[in-house]
Amino acid sequence: MSKENISNKQQKININSDFDEPTSIMHQVLRLMELDLNFSDIFIQQDSPLLVKLPREVISVSDVPVTSGDLEEFFGSLDVDWKEKIKLRAFDKAINLTNTRIRCNCFTYHGRSKYGAVIRRFPGEPPAIETLGLRQNALAFTKLTQGLVLIIGDTCQGKSTTISSMVDEINKTRPGHIVMIEDPIELIVPQRKCIITQREVGPTGDVESFYLGALDALRERPDVIVIGEIRDEECAREAVALAESGPLVFASLHAKSIELGLFKLLRLLGGSPAQAQAMANTIKGVVCQALIPSIHGELHYLASECLTSTSEVAKLISDRDFNSIRPLMAKMSKEKCHTLNEDVQRLFKDGKISAEDAMRASNDNTYTGK
Repeated sequence: MSKENISNKQQKININSDFDEPTSIMHQVLRLMELDLNFSDIFIQQDSPLLVKLPREVISVSDVPVTSGDLEEFFGSLDVDWKEKIKLRAFDKAINLTNTRIRCNCFTYHGRSKYGAVIRRFPGEPPAIETLGLRQNALAFTKLTQGLVLIIGDTCQGKSTTISSMVDEINKTRPGHIVMIEDPIELIVPQRKCIITQREVGPTGDVESFYLGALDALRERPDVIVIGEIRDEECAREAVALAESGPLVFASLHAKSIELGLFKLLRLLGGSPAQAQAMANTIKGVVCQALIPSIHGELHYLASECLTSTSEVAKLISDRDFNSIRPLMAKMSKEKCHTLNEDVQRLFKDGKISAEDAMRASNDNTYTGK
């Protein structure tokens, strides 16, 4: 993919021969961060030029391929023990740059014969919650003081950013202790009214697993606990147990819709009636979200759906009747919930997204993009 693929707008941003000069990968990454270019990720593969992921396309920023030596130097700048770690599996490393923060996933491929990396960038601190595009019914979850709030969506749909912005809204409005368990720490939440404890998961981090971090958290006198991702049975059970114990708990989960997310959580818990009842007692709200490219491809719009727990919602969860949740959402007050398709349809009618992207983002098989 050559520089001829770059649109006129991107050409004006001056992706030029600066990147064709023989400089280090870190220097090129820093240079990219200075550009007014709306990319989410940088792809680095041995024997290929640097590539950046825009909302609708991937473009190269140079004609000069990256060498194995370039990548070895880059990995060394991230972690002195990279050679031992990469023998076992891919490893993540998050670091601060001048005005932003990046997470690097470093790996081998082609039978360990080549190196590669994917870099995701984050703002220096969480975006203001009102800038995300969430509706008021979801923003209301920051007023809670106890219970479990789930942030659901496919991978790379902004779940971590939403949680960090929600937590920072609490941080701005009331005192307390917020414990965040993350893998790795992506957005740094500044100290405002709250004490912020961000613990990194990993063999060289602060705690070995999300489960152990959650287990530790209750002894740290938290008012709010963030579990970066519920991945397994132990972590799911501890998330519910923590919410039963008094703090407000935010956690993310990979799923396509609210009902699928609730079903997945119950499956991780074990699926019993008692575990369904525990879920019903603790879950206070669920947000499912998707990032949709704009019609011109220069940015993403957030579409979300929200479910606030009521007695009817709690009964459906307790009865494990997740198929009835969406019909109930259609009848509930918009102050309590809305569906993803409502957001998708609004974005399409406003001319912000295409019909094809609207249908792709929809979690309703009957939706036709109209």
